[in-house]
Amino acid sequence: MPIRSGFLPKEALQGQDLPSHVLWSDLRFDSIKIRHSKGLTLKEIYNVPCNCCVFENDEIVVKRVEVDGYLGIVLSTRILAKKAIDVSVEYDFVLNNQVLEKLVFQAHLFRPDVVIGDTPLEIRVTGSSNETLPKILISNLGEGTAIIDIDTVPGSDLQKHYPEFVERFMREYRTDIHFSITRLKKHFKEYGTLLSTLEKYLVEPPDFTEEMLRDFENFMNELTSVLSQKHEFAEAVIEALAQAVLRNSEFANFYKFVSEYFNSIGNEKMLIRDPFGFISLSKEPATLKLRLQCIDLLNQICTPMLLPPIVISGDQKGEISLLKLFQWGRKEE
Repeated sequence: MPIRSGFLPKEALQGQDLPSHVLWSDLRFDSIKIRHSKGLTLKEIYNVPCNCCVFENDEIVVKRVEVDGYLGIVLSTRILAKKAIDVSVEYDFVLNNQVLEKLVFQAHLFRPDVVIGDTPLEIRVTGSSNETLPKILISNLGEGTAIIDIDTVPGSDLQKHYPEFVERFMREYRTDIHFSITRLKKHFKEYGTLLSTLEKYLVEPPDFTEEMLRDFENFMNELTSVLSQKHEFAEAVIEALAQAVLRNSEFANFYKFVSEYFNSIGNEKMLIRDPFGFISLSKEPATLKLRLQCIDLLNQICTPMLLPPIVISGDQKGEISLLKLFQWGRKEE
């Protein structure tokens, strides 16, 4: 067959670039016409000389390729109103106004869609295990994974804080990370700046702002490129990070809490940026005001959500994880 192969990813996050190509041999044509769904925009085209690509009637018309047998394009996508949609890309090889060969590809574009359901006006916390009733229902109705940041806002009687075991873990962790990064800098002097930036992100993840997320993405691209090329450096970094966590005196408590966190969210395609936040409890009712913000796996920011004030009361003094106030994905029977 003249058409040897073609490609378009079967699925992608909305906002992600879609590469596509087609390969052929022994095929005469005077143009290649490309049509795509409205949710897509041509970003790049490869192996096409200047002035040999025109736009006619919502089609991309390629008059000639530089090297016969290959055409490649990159299509950009954007966040859409629909959380999931199917799009298509069509290639027509035309000779004398007749379509000789036709290829049609489809891709499924999706995104997370985090929705707050039932938000109670009051939550009661009881018992030594901090049972909470009712809970705040939060669901991801989309198909993509959402990373959620939960924080208290100014004016809230109850403010987010970290329990003592997390504070101890983080103090040791920061010390060990600094020691490990300093040692790595002595052995890999050419990566000193990269390691300094790595230390910054390891002890303080980026906030959900466009500028910080963009800087973090650029750093991760650079780090990934270096680690994939320099295996000795990659092994040294991984070993240093593992030691900084495993030799921590609070590792057991930290591991237990993280395990409980993952068990609580199940397979709901929701991850928490900072799962270690707690609030204080007392027998006196106090108002809690929460703000939720999320990003997808491309670091694209979703619309922030400000919850209505919630009155929190307990039957004893203590503290409770913010995560225990939520029901993830479904109502409890």
